[in-house]
Amino acid sequence: MPMNLIRPAILFSAFLICSASTVFGQNEEDALRYSNLLPGGTARSWALGGAMGAVGADPGSATTNPAGFGLYNTSEISFTPQFEVNNAKADYYGTSTSASDNRFSFNNLSLILSYPSEKGGDWRGGVLGISFDRQAGFHRDEHAVGNNVPSTILQKFANEAKGTYAENLADQYPFGSSLAWETYAIDTTPEGNVYTPAIPYGTAMNQDHAISSGGRLNTTSFFYAANYMDKLYIGASLGLTGLRYDRTTTHTEANQDTAVDLKDLSYQEKLLTTGSGVDLRIGVIGRATKNLRLGIAFQSPKWLQLSDAYSYTMSTGFRTPDSNGKYTYSNSSPDGAFNYRIRTPWHILASAAWIAGQHGLVSLDYEYTNYKQAKLNKSLDGVDNYDFAKENNAVQEDFRSTGSLRVGTEWRSGNWYFRGGWGIWPNGYADSDARQGTAYMRYTAGAGFRTRHVSIDLAGIYGSRDINYFQYDPALVHATQERQTDTRGMLTVAFRP
Repeated sequence: MPMNLIRPAILFSAFLICSASTVFGQNEEDALRYSNLLPGGTARSWALGGAMGAVGADPGSATTNPAGFGLYNTSEISFTPQFEVNNAKADYYGTSTSASDNRFSFNNLSLILSYPSEKGGDWRGGVLGISFDRQAGFHRDEHAVGNNVPSTILQKFANEAKGTYAENLADQYPFGSSLAWETYAIDTTPEGNVYTPAIPYGTAMNQDHAISSGGRLNTTSFFYAANYMDKLYIGASLGLTGLRYDRTTTHTEANQDTAVDLKDLSYQEKLLTTGSGVDLRIGVIGRATKNLRLGIAFQSPKWLQLSDAYSYTMSTGFRTPDSNGKYTYSNSSPDGAFNYRIRTPWHILASAAWIAGQHGLVSLDYEYTNYKQAKLNKSLDGVDNYDFAKENNAVQEDFRSTGSLRVGTEWRSGNWYFRGGWGIWPNGYADSDARQGTAYMRYTAGAGFRTRHVSIDLAGIYGSRDINYFQYDPALVHATQERQTDTRGMLTVAFRP
């Protein structure tokens, strides 16, 4: 074997923040990813910062308060394309690296049908329809580079393989340490079931970690709302969710110490998650005074049925050849598949809007979410029966409850409307968790032109947050600190009969 293996002397911590039952995931981070959803809607509702809970008369009511549809007095069809640019700037062991991704998509498509009452009774009519919203987009490129990092991912595989004999690695760890064994990145000591990495732990490494992700979470809402005496509005919606998340993660390391035969290595993960789900939302809006509206809405959890497909590849390169003149080795895992469920937290939204007649408005939304209520479950098809006890315990320990706040304002001058908004969504990780970053902060502005039959709205959105993540075992490596920003331009065109 073309290497000189040295057993490192390290103190291995039990602090495993990112631990999971398997290498390939289905952990608490998946639950948080699909629980972090933003209000959907049009350029108008986004320009108002998403603070639409008591404003209503906008497709954004489908993902805030469906009672808002009761404020419609005419039918409408609208569509909202958007263009977004997502940037990520990472800092890893003192080195800063940037990456960017851009995307065109449809953020909202809506059909609203208004049926005014012809009898002149207390119930003034009903509104029903369908609204498609993109509540989360996963398109982002991330890139982190660290020079002279005193750590190697190979120590993770050596620790994982400990206690397992080499002939059993392919069965026990086909996506991790088995690949390292087959590419000569780890080797056994005389004990036979204890392993050392080909690069001693503590050797200065140059590391490159790249993540390319894509996909979206869409919700198609079927809703109905009613108007009682123009004073009370009630509504409900049924949301059908479609989800796709794909990610390619490539971790490479280069060793500058020529006394160590292993020169470089690469470990790549490919993951595709697809699924569907359902949720319910009910809401009420009431006119407290002539100018003040108050609203409250409840959203059930999203019940998601998900399927993962994944594979891993590892390659190594050595300074000296083996007996066949070979310098490089590569090995791929079998294709993996796993079915499971996620239940996201429920939400409570309280809203207020001050309506200044025909001149404008100021609105405020406060939403409570307890991320500890997220839960992973075995699949309904009974094929995969893992109970997720370990992962759900991590949800309880690592997550917290949060309150998000959104404010918006709109003012009118003739047929023109001018809008602005702001929102903050705190990080779902507990204060004690090393992955906790900053809240997501969003600033919005926009303008619109409205006639009796047509309206055109524009919005500009800028959001930012800081996150922390570990490229591998947090007992072995420092967190990567990353600033994520997103900039969007949004256009809505609506037609009314």
